[in-house]
Amino acid sequence: MNTRELIIANVQDLVADFLYYDRKEDEELGRGDIEKAILEGIIKESEIADIFKKELHSGLELVP
Repeated sequence: MNTRELIIANVQDLVADFLYYDRKEDEELGRGDIEKAILEGIIKESEIADIFKKELHSGLELVP
């Protein structure tokens, strides 16, 4: 696997952790709670993506 493929695979793992594995034993934000919040209009998928993008840029020190 090249570096690009490794990064993509890690992002895919991160999403799986965020939505499923990290939710398994989380008492405050359990499995399915994120999906439910999106369906109920509490938060939008695009908002989550925007926050991730902002934090990534900040972590990479690329914030304009």
